[in-house]
Amino acid sequence: MKYISPSDRTAIAPNYTNGDGYYTTDTLVASMLQIPAFSSSTNPTSAEVGTIIKNVEDRIDSITGSSWRPIIYRDEYHNFSFSSNVIGIPTDFVDYVGFVQLDNPHIRKLIRLEVYQGNNYLDLASATATVTMDDYTSMVGGTTQINLKLPNNGLVFNLLAGTTNSRFDSTYGNQTAAEELVALINETFPANTSTLTGATAAKGQTDSTGAKQVSDFFYATLDSENNNKVIISSLLPSDDGANCSIYINGSSSTTTAHGITVTEFTDKEELGRLSNFWTIGHEGRIFFRKQFPYQLSNSIRVTYIAGNQRVPASISEAATKLACCEILRHDDSTVLIGESGNQITPREKYDLLTLEANETLNAYKSTVVLVD
Repeated sequence: MKYISPSDRTAIAPNYTNGDGYYTTDTLVASMLQIPAFSSSTNPTSAEVGTIIKNVEDRIDSITGSSWRPIIYRDEYHNFSFSSNVIGIPTDFVDYVGFVQLDNPHIRKLIRLEVYQGNNYLDLASATATVTMDDYTSMVGGTTQINLKLPNNGLVFNLLAGTTNSRFDSTYGNQTAAEELVALINETFPANTSTLTGATAAKGQTDSTGAKQVSDFFYATLDSENNNKVIISSLLPSDDGANCSIYINGSSSTTTAHGITVTEFTDKEELGRLSNFWTIGHEGRIFFRKQFPYQLSNSIRVTYIAGNQRVPASISEAATKLACCEILRHDDSTVLIGESGNQITPREKYDLLTLEANETLNAYKSTVVLVD
């Protein structure tokens, strides 16, 4: 059942550095602790409380098996089976040939919906472009760049070759360069290449004005059939994503240079009840109509963003309590939380808040039923 409560919290542009998370904020935490507001000069600071909130959100997702924030689930494999109506032909009573149930409900966006065709995976969702690393020796640090541009003369992300956290390292080979580019676009720690490059932090890249992050608009993976090739998906709605541009060295007409080849964004999504596939998003179901796998076992591969877009008031309250507990646990009882004769001790408050938060979260735990 899908419902919305007036008391639910809608997180808009969370900023952990400022203490604002998806489930709670430093303001709510300070209010519950009955202390002055956090700032850049308090102990802990707003940014430190933001880190606590982020860790608490991870913990809540793990305990409940659900999420109320956008999470990317990558390369989730599913078996495909035809519906009981048939041999793969929709009828007047059933307008799909088969469906899959994703592991996580509340689909926000299908980034990739790939069906196996016997020799390759065919992507049915989102607008995608490709970057192929042909010759890493031709790439020049600080000069070679891949440009990702948003529609309608929009923002441009200039992804340069180089050795800093805002560049992709092309020193060691084509596949290393491809792995580095994936980490740069997704703004993640380059775990697969860090032993070569010496990286110690996550990569990150803003647009040419410094206002937006590249990972807010694009998502990248290696091509499973060619590890020198990077597949880039637009996170915009598919029709809009097809209007994004990709080119090399700042020239919109250049698609091959410095040992790199790019292909333009193309819209592959045909989503609709009478099209290739359709979804019941809040249930996490994908129904196939016109395109379906050649084989059945592990023949559907999905990368998607999921997470309920509204945070129940009880989850927000539990997150606030757990964040308070982390602060209480590290407080020395003199700097932050004062004590007087009529107050409960920080330890008693910690135990009470922990108990109440866990009782709330236990009610949200997912139940898994295995049927033989």
